[in-house]
Amino acid sequence: SGIATCALGHSNPELNAAITEQMSALHHVSNLYLIPRQAQLAAWLCENSVADKAFFCNSGAEANEGAIKLARKHASNRGITDPVIVTAKQSFHGRTLAALSATGQPKYHEGFGYGGEMVRGFEFVTYNDAEELEAKVKEVEVTPEEDAKAGRKRGLAAIMMEPLQGEGGIIPGDPAFFAAARKLCDDTGALLLCDEVQVGMGRTGTLWGYENVGVEPDVFTSAKALGGGVPIGAMMARGEAAN
Repeated sequence: SGIATCALGHSNPELNAAITEQMSALHHVSNLYLIPRQAQLAAWLCENSVADKAFFCNSGAEANEGAIKLARKHASNRGITDPVIVTAKQSFHGRTLAALSATGQPKYHEGFGYGGEMVRGFEFVTYNDAEELEAKVKEVEVTPEEDAKAGRKRGLAAIMMEPLQGEGGIIPGDPAFFAAARKLCDDTGALLLCDEVQVGMGRTGTLWGYENVGVEPDVFTSAKALGGGVPIGAMMARGEAAN
């Protein structure tokens, strides 16, 4: 589960009791079956956020992988063959290959590339710089001439941001920056993704970090404190993204 997970501390009696009760009944159930406790958690997450649906996995990196895949699928449905996801410099989104590629820190890419490249389709801008973000979106919304002749289409699939950067130096998101990101996504048909893996579940004074920056994301992810130290990940989505 990594760091920043034990939101209830160690050996919390209620958490211990809940884990013991579940382990004493069923250790693991395939997603082919309805899992009542999982359904209860999904309902709670949706009732306490902007989400319409929840998808569960094992970690924050896996949740972010799911969000990246969802954004690419959504872009493909809009006829985009070369989907671009814009993230921030000094961000951190996980250690799986695509999540690591989305992470705007070259030091984490060393040794994992192919021909000097990570997974393609990610562009980076300075966190909280709305002008730079707008310029980058304008750039990726244009398909290079040679690619267009080959029948390809480049476009913005998503803007993926942490509501507060942790690895970037504990930098809160600027509401004006997130408002600009929301408008850019609305104007282009792209998705706004919020990585809430570290800042969500009450770690910034509100249940979700996006509440502090005044926007409603199309997709957001959670993990770490969601399980209180027990491995879990979740991706929540609303509206068209939830379908």
